[in-house]
Amino acid sequence: MPELSILLTEDDADVARYLTTVLKSLGHKVVAVAPDGMQAVKLAHELCPDLVIMDIDLPGMNGIVAATKILDKRSVPLIISTGRTDAEALESTKELNIQAFLIKPFSAVQLKSAITVAMRQHRMQSQARQKISELSGALEAVQDKADVGALTQARLQPLGLTKREAEVMAWVAQGKSNSDIATILESSPRTVAKHIEHIFGKFNVESRTAAVAEARRLLQETVAN
Repeated sequence: MPELSILLTEDDADVARYLTTVLKSLGHKVVAVAPDGMQAVKLAHELCPDLVIMDIDLPGMNGIVAATKILDKRSVPLIISTGRTDAEALESTKELNIQAFLIKPFSAVQLKSAITVAMRQHRMQSQARQKISELSGALEAVQDKADVGALTQARLQPLGLTKREAEVMAWVAQGKSNSDIATILESSPRTVAKHIEHIFGKFNVESRTAAVAEARRLLQETVAN
């Protein structure tokens, strides 16, 4: 693994020194040690580290609030490091997009593994978000038959639609009326309406808006899987 710039948030000076030594031995650079949550947020924004290791119980602003503020501004791999094992502590982290959770005391090997997992998880999540963004953009940006053909074959047909249903779905996502779609596809409004009826049945929805939303949801599931 290449050298990472790491922001360490730890209010215990002895633990901070130990972790800094271990991280350096693993080939990483501790760019700063924040003794409290407010400093962690400030330093994360100023230094843009590759990874944040965050304690939960901190003076002033706790680690959960600090981590939330950091992640609201920037997507960064985050490891929770805590000596708490109670249900409340674990529950408090559920809403956070953290990549690893370490219970103190932990070994250098455990820390190394957590860093590896955190970086891999964050990279995979970033790639998935990018794909979802591209798919959503593709669904909204088709301009002509060539665009629709490429979109339906690669993205919409695998959702269980026929080729023609996928083409209709792509134009529905553009807000086209049945008459408009019929003209584009050189069909009839009645035939288009029938295709839309089939789409509603396959997606288990009752409106065009719901059909578009379900198509996006299924595309996201496709990326996630």
